[in-house]
Amino acid sequence: MITRRLLLAAPLALLPGVARAGDLILAAPRPVDFAVRNRDGHDVRPNDFAARLTLVHFWASWCGSCRTEFPALDAFQRDLRDAGIAVAAVSLDRLGWDAIDRTVEKLAIREVALYHDPDRAASRALGVVGLPTTVLLDAERREIGRITGSGAWDDPAFRERLKDLAAV
Repeated sequence: MITRRLLLAAPLALLPGVARAGDLILAAPRPVDFAVRNRDGHDVRPNDFAARLTLVHFWASWCGSCRTEFPALDAFQRDLRDAGIAVAAVSLDRLGWDAIDRTVEKLAIREVALYHDPDRAASRALGVVGLPTTVLLDAERREIGRITGSGAWDDPAFRERLKDLAAV
């Protein structure tokens, strides 16, 4: 049976090698296992995310493009929370919560859930090779795609595509 997700991914399969930074690249669902830390220092794993579509967004305070896109990502979360989409922003900052807090305060980030990957084990487990990178997890907590580079968080067509993925 052809699923809606596969139909969304089909055009990408026909055009290999044309992906650009920031493109949403879908893939066959694959299980993932990683842990990030919440503010209290407790591990949070994929099964702890309750959204139909979770965007695990890796960033750092020293990453210029991360800082530039963060306000749009925050607005994206505010606007699409009711569509079953959750953003889990995972910082790779070695300076920890002090650096994270200074950055989100300066950028007025209020909507996304914040996590920390202090030893970068989660980013390694997911094969993150550059920042920003966003890994999409479906309702069964499997990776179904990713965005390497800044996403088009304020683009209506991009938002619709993600809402369609959340509805599957």
